Amino acid sequence: MKRVLVIGEPCIDVIHKANGKVYHEHGGISYSIVAGSIVDDGIETLPIIGIAKEDSQYFQSLFDRLGRLNSSGIYESGTPVRRVDLFYEDENNRWECSTQPISPTPFEKVALFLPADGIHLNLIGGNDIDLDTLKLIRQTSPRSHIHLDLHNIVMRRLADGKRVRGPRPDYLEWSKLADTVQMNEEEAVAIDIETKDLVTLAEKILGTGVKAVVVSLAERGLSLYEKEGRRVIERILPARKVDVVDPTGSGDVFGAVFLRAVLNGKSFKDAAEAGVEIASKKVAAAGPSGLIDLLSADVERMAD
Repeated sequence: MKRVLVIGEPCIDVIHKANGKVYHEHGGISYSIVAGSIVDDGIETLPIIGIAKEDSQYFQSLFDRLGRLNSSGIYESGTPVRRVDLFYEDENNRWECSTQPISPTPFEKVALFLPADGIHLNLIGGNDIDLDTLKLIRQTSPRSHIHLDLHNIVMRRLADGKRVRGPRPDYLEWSKLADTVQMNEEEAVAIDIETKDLVTLAEKILGTGVKAVVVSLAERGLSLYEKEGRRVIERILPARKVDVVDPTGSGDVFGAVFLRAVLNGKSFKDAAEAGVEIASKKVAAAGPSGLIDLLSADVERMAD
């Protein structure tokens, strides 16, 4: 059986909707773990994450609902899981505040499970691992397909807990260690102070040896960039029409499904289509548990 390692920071999200509704959800890397574990593709999901003892039962209650989840990479962290307040101004735009992040995942925790077929590295907190650790992972497991979601590598935490985006001069050093790279449009605009055009940014990343770049565009779908010869080809994949319940985590869901589809031999375009399909279902569901409920209902309907 193929195996995907999932690396990223678990969080507890407090979601403040524009209509005044507030609710708590399993957040952070939970979305990627859930999406990978409920897709019926024959690939095992093995998260390598640290969770404090006082938070373990909260997350275990979610993980117990999953099928192909190997929990042997979950270890005890000495730092409580980060709490993140997400304040939505409308269906897609938000700002964040958070408590202090947990410590980065050390290489020795990952090394126990290398080599692996795929590695989904989702920089939820921005410091989920450090660059030297990623270099060691690449050296130790050179044939692994690493899907890197740069995500909150652009975030810095202010003294009051608010997180703001800004440039990240070393993003190409991170990117060149991956096979495919993902980010959303806001992150893409912030990450390179000299490059605001998405095609040019994708060309820079592809120039490091990356095979494909995905930039998610919220309700407008996503852009997929690949190189054909010396040309950068952009493919626009429209979003599915759904009733928006909560878009939180839809990019994390996309990345999990995209990587697994690539590992099962799909082209980048077809893998992106598969990712969009499940990510759209997440938009129509609240939290990881809501996605499990929605997909379970789909399976029951198909069985009938």
